[in-house]
Amino acid sequence: MPAAKKGLAKGKVEESSLLDQLVGAVSAQKAAFCCGGEVQVSNNEENLLSRFENLTYDDGKATSASIVLRWDLPSGKTVRKLALPPSEAADGAAVIEGLLKHCTPATFGKAGEEVLDESYRKAAKLDAHQFSTNFNPHDVGIVDAISQILLPGVAKPFVDGKSTFEDNLSVAAELYKLNIYSGPSGKFRAHVDTPRGAKQFGSLVICLPYPHEGGQLCVAHQGLETVFDWGRKEANKIQWAAFYSDCEHEVLEVKSGHRLTPTYNLYVRERLGGVMRQNTSVNLKQYALSNKIIDALKAPDFMTKGGVLGFYCQHAYAHTNDNHRNRLPYALKGIDAVFYSTFYHLGLDVEVRPVMKGMPDEEDRKLRKQLQGAELVGAKLHGVILSDAGGCEDEGSATMIVKSKWLSEWYKGIVWFNEPGPRELAMVHMAYGNEPSLEWHYSSAAILVKVPASGSELRDKVTKG
Repeated sequence: MPAAKKGLAKGKVEESSLLDQLVGAVSAQKAAFCCGGEVQVSNNEENLLSRFENLTYDDGKATSASIVLRWDLPSGKTVRKLALPPSEAADGAAVIEGLLKHCTPATFGKAGEEVLDESYRKAAKLDAHQFSTNFNPHDVGIVDAISQILLPGVAKPFVDGKSTFEDNLSVAAELYKLNIYSGPSGKFRAHVDTPRGAKQFGSLVICLPYPHEGGQLCVAHQGLETVFDWGRKEANKIQWAAFYSDCEHEVLEVKSGHRLTPTYNLYVRERLGGVMRQNTSVNLKQYALSNKIIDALKAPDFMTKGGVLGFYCQHAYAHTNDNHRNRLPYALKGIDAVFYSTFYHLGLDVEVRPVMKGMPDEEDRKLRKQLQGAELVGAKLHGVILSDAGGCEDEGSATMIVKSKWLSEWYKGIVWFNEPGPRELAMVHMAYGNEPSLEWHYSSAAILVKVPASGSELRDKVTKG
């Protein structure tokens, strides 16, 4: 047992261990390299306009109409189609057999050449100009999710510093191929994709709702691995995964059925929009953080009396600028978006608040003792405070001036996952001295999560899902 844990009660040791695991899960997720989720296929065949009219930021879940896949015959004179999910398994199988007859074996790139080797890759494919589908990943929020989670890790090289800013960039998904991996031997051994252009940064794989077993997609990056298991899923759900081009990935052997996957190339482009929805298509349970949170909250000795978890935002946001602060939390990016949304969708109380670090040493010993271990947290996100206080000796210390003017409160015992990130100017006031001067104070945007006490109704609700 580490020296720091010697002498601790059993419950405290367990709590400390769980906190270490949570910190480890966040540290391992410094930059998201892949994401994925699912979209429900609606049985209600309404037109597109009515589906979008019912979808807002806080109400209405993104759904997809039944999928129709059309492809050309070699003659070019007639077209065949497949409806998914199939109404009858036998009918679907017969149509897919017809589809496979018009596909060609899938090749892969090796040393600048296209190679056909079924011991390495066994699949059938159609190129983008040979088929079409009514499914569009932009329509159901998939591309918005990719923009929030994957784009921050690659945006900076595309920013020219004059006409383009990181916040103005978004993602375009271009249909590339239809790949079909069939049981009992369809597979694609571990490989890394070759980017098709300077602005391509990743790939998107859509798994259409057709039953199959096996065919898991394994994505690995810098010692971490995520497995997307789309076999044996409900027939009325579309599964998806997106990942960076430099990620090694593999399609494990399909044991039975057919794994139908349209693939898209992902490109950086000018932003058209993106929000953090209450009903999201992202499956947050795929992240280690989500599972560790549930495990910790189930433990009766973890933060028994409740408490506050804190995570300093790793990306810069103009959180003290009146024109930008109202965009939070919707403008969160990368790991910040993952952290916030994980707790938010569990139903916990989570907020983005400004935190002021590095206050001057307090000369009043009594006050210094009272404030030991306390954090000065803004009551809400607000603009820069300009005050004329501080010009006289009897107006108190800088600490008390800031506390009285900066719309804030003291927090004790916040459990922080990381160190403060980018800072913004928060307050300016006068300073008493031989000559007139100004005191400048800065704050960092932080995500604060209130952990309910053991046995509380909210904690029981979160752990029981």
